[in-house]
Amino acid sequence: MTAPDSIPMNGRAPTPDPPTICSAMTVLPDPLARTALAWTGDHHGDPADIRDLRCTLESHTGGYHYALVHDVAGNTAVWSRWPQGSIPDTLLVLPDCLATHPDHGGCSEYEGHPGGHTWQLHDPWNPRPARPEGTADAS
Repeated sequence: MTAPDSIPMNGRAPTPDPPTICSAMTVLPDPLARTALAWTGDHHGDPADIRDLRCTLESHTGGYHYALVHDVAGNTAVWSRWPQGSIPDTLLVLPDCLATHPDHGGCSEYEGHPGGHTWQLHDPWNPRPARPEGTADAS
């Protein structure tokens, strides 16, 4: 008897590749970078240190891109958003996503974000070590 094509001979279904993060990149305009630093109380920060942004949401084809700009005291952070093909023109102070994972800690996105949590997504800039065969990443 042969196993169906979709199930390997070891009897375990293959682990699907996780979805990837969006990774759309932009530059935060200096006035917004200075505002973000002021909102967070970082009076000695350099706007150049927070200008390069990358969308960390699950890969998407529509809507806004979102990127973390700077943490704020408590469980909030300054985020920026921008439409496809444009630059940021908005800063938002958003609460942190409260989802946690026993092996990966807290989600690094904002509360109510679309798509998967950070530990459920593949970030090609920050690859995780491969899991031993037969183990699954609980989602």
